[in-house]
Amino acid sequence: MSPSTFNFFKVELLAKIKSSTFFKNGLTLSGGVALAQVLPFLFYPVLGRIYAADQFGLLASITSIITVLSVVGSGRYEAALVVVEERLQAAHLALLAVLLGLGSMLLCESLSLWVLPSAVGSWFKSEAVGDWLWVCPLAAFFVIVFNVYNEWCVRAARFKALATNKIVNSGAIVLNKTLFGFVKMSSQGLVVGDLIGRFVSAAGCAVRAWVKDRDVFSQARWGGIRSCAAEYKEYPLYNMPGRLLNSIGQALPVLFVAAYFGDSEAGYFSMAMALFSVPINIVSTSVGDVYRQRAAEEYREKGECWASFKKVMWSLTAIGVGAFLLLEWFLPSLTRLFLGGEEWRLAGVYAQIIAPAMVVMFVSNSLSGMFVVADRQRDFFFWQLYFAVTTLAAVWIGGELLGSVKATLVLFSVLRCSAYLLSIVLTSRYARKTKKKIA
Repeated sequence: MSPSTFNFFKVELLAKIKSSTFFKNGLTLSGGVALAQVLPFLFYPVLGRIYAADQFGLLASITSIITVLSVVGSGRYEAALVVVEERLQAAHLALLAVLLGLGSMLLCESLSLWVLPSAVGSWFKSEAVGDWLWVCPLAAFFVIVFNVYNEWCVRAARFKALATNKIVNSGAIVLNKTLFGFVKMSSQGLVVGDLIGRFVSAAGCAVRAWVKDRDVFSQARWGGIRSCAAEYKEYPLYNMPGRLLNSIGQALPVLFVAAYFGDSEAGYFSMAMALFSVPINIVSTSVGDVYRQRAAEEYREKGECWASFKKVMWSLTAIGVGAFLLLEWFLPSLTRLFLGGEEWRLAGVYAQIIAPAMVVMFVSNSLSGMFVVADRQRDFFFWQLYFAVTTLAAVWIGGELLGSVKATLVLFSVLRCSAYLLSIVLTSRYARKTKKKIA
């Protein structure tokens, strides 16, 4: 190829990239998500020197419960926002999700204060979890508000606002964790700082939504909210149970590790998972949000979106495998240096064990929005059932029969790989050949 021909193709390629809406949106959101993920990552060396592993284990256990409650509380009605065409109907859906979340979390708060603390502490062999159980419903409601606003921005293709939202959420949480660690206002500064940070984030979402969209939210009526609850009932019936199963599969392993092996081992395991959250979320979350919006448009118009699906899948596969080959053998040493102590080397060893599953998850999570785009709520539910059952089987067998954290994590990694590979196979079929278009 001659230099002139090469320059011609170079100019043409750059022109296409610059004119690509998908590329621009992906770049905007990737930048926001990158900063949102880098902020807590940069604070890990500070937090690792302030807090012990058992405190990270307690926060991980509390966060696991918060994750489950936030899925149940809203009925997952916010997931329908991306496929709703009318703006007022979308506002009704958003308010429905928030109001359901408020009511269910108030009920859970009363139970967590007076009924469940001792029982939960006994179940999970951790008195601290029972003592701090009251935090979970409050934080879960704040997560619901954040998630609803996130989906609202995706639907409206407001990717700058979405990026800002993620940065504010991440920054508020990590700064409060650090503040409470330094001033020592609480023996569990990680938990209290996390709660305050989530409140600041949720309040910011509510204010931004009202300032930007008060015209449509002020038109909302109870009749419209009730109508949306009936029209989109498949989301609490199928999407919510599916997401609940996913949350159980994501959250309960930490609780099982804590119950079988103690809070310190749970802390090392949760830190190992956290080490992957930065590269995974920077790319897969941002690409996934942009992909869902793009795929929903293509699917409505053509009934398929295979070209976009294939491009995202192979690009992320190349990135994930490359990162794995580059970093796998150095994770224990990097973790020790980064977190500032020999005790944290064990978190790097655990990260080595679960790394293959994280690579497959990296690809799968970006494309999982295809279940919603293709209206495959039932299939999504059964996949989530497989995911939850295999994950819980891994940690139960590891804790009850194997009695080893490392053996538990090996089994955990193998079964997680199988679940994420199954998700990729299913979503590729929906993108390529579908039975029906979204109305």
